[in-house]
Amino acid sequence: MKRKYKNTKTGAVIYSSSPISGGNWVEVGENETEGIKQKTLEKTDEPKTEYVEEEIDLEQMTKTELIEFAKEHGIKVNEKDTKAVIIEAIAKAFE
Repeated sequence: MKRKYKNTKTGAVIYSSSPISGGNWVEVGENETEGIKQKTLEKTDEPKTEYVEEEIDLEQMTKTELIEFAKEHGIKVNEKDTKAVIIEAIAKAFE
């Protein structure tokens, strides 16, 4: 009689007439495997959100770009200030 085994790490399923032990192999019944497949599908269907840290070189931006960047991030700056002062204000806002 063939038995069904599933690798809990890779999800691979095999049938064997000899017992398999060790590693990540577990014996599963027909219904159990279907349940595992369904759960796996449900998990992978969820959208993945990932935090990505963006590196921005403020020194390379023009004064106009810095002012726009500040506005987009809700940082109040005086448009008459020098580029250095605007950069300092932006950097303080992100501390």
